[in-house]
Amino acid sequence: MLIFGIDGCRPDALQAADTPALDSLAASGAYSFTAQTCRETKSGPSWASVLTGVWPDKHGVTNNSLEGEHFNEFPHFFSRLKSVSPGAFTASFVHWATIHDKMVRSADISNKYPSDVEVAAESVFLLQSACPDVIFLHFDEVDKAGHRNGYGPTIIPYLTAISVVDTLISRVLRAVQSRPTYDKEDWLFIATTDHGGSSHFEPGSQKARHGDNIPEHRTVFLILSGGRVLPGEISPAPTSIDLPPTGLSHLGIGVSGDWGWEGHAVGLT
Repeated sequence: MLIFGIDGCRPDALQAADTPALDSLAASGAYSFTAQTCRETKSGPSWASVLTGVWPDKHGVTNNSLEGEHFNEFPHFFSRLKSVSPGAFTASFVHWATIHDKMVRSADISNKYPSDVEVAAESVFLLQSACPDVIFLHFDEVDKAGHRNGYGPTIIPYLTAISVVDTLISRVLRAVQSRPTYDKEDWLFIATTDHGGSSHFEPGSQKARHGDNIPEHRTVFLILSGGRVLPGEISPAPTSIDLPPTGLSHLGIGVSGDWGWEGHAVGLT
């Protein structure tokens, strides 16, 4: 399983940008461009929701400092995977250091990098040299472009940043497809984002923002391709906490009631 996390990528902008790799995944798979994240649309609580499978009322994260986190009780989904399948090979390569420093647990390999290019390069190297079961990648440049220029489907620098990340995703997908054992493997590709953002700058500020409980910030996307995916639009619209149970379902692992997860597997037969 390979998860592409694109920070701050509004679904309407993703659909407007030139993204042949992600378009191909959506065309052959299941998708929603109306999925929803948590009310606290900052990167800390939003990525924590994606990675722990629970909302902020459980994982405790309400800001980017992650102060008040409850990760001992509601850990990264790698921990849940390892509790059932200790031999699973997990890897996390991220641009936003906080994910590596404070969220990731039970990873066989975990690292942070100063650029999206390096995140992609490290994942390509791993795919060429080892047999990982789950890889999580985090790309941050789209969110940076959103803050600098505004988030939205008509903002050219923002769309360009999305297109650049798509080229990196294409490189990673080619590395998967070039594996000598690819025909015998069963890959699920997942692409998502943590939050959207505003198209305008805040009064008195030189950057656009996110963090509010409004559609432009809360609406996210989820794309699934490969595995047992049922092609077409996912209905009803999924949420961010559906990603971990969907991934574990692909790996043949059921969700334990003791974990406190409220999401469920989506887009799979």
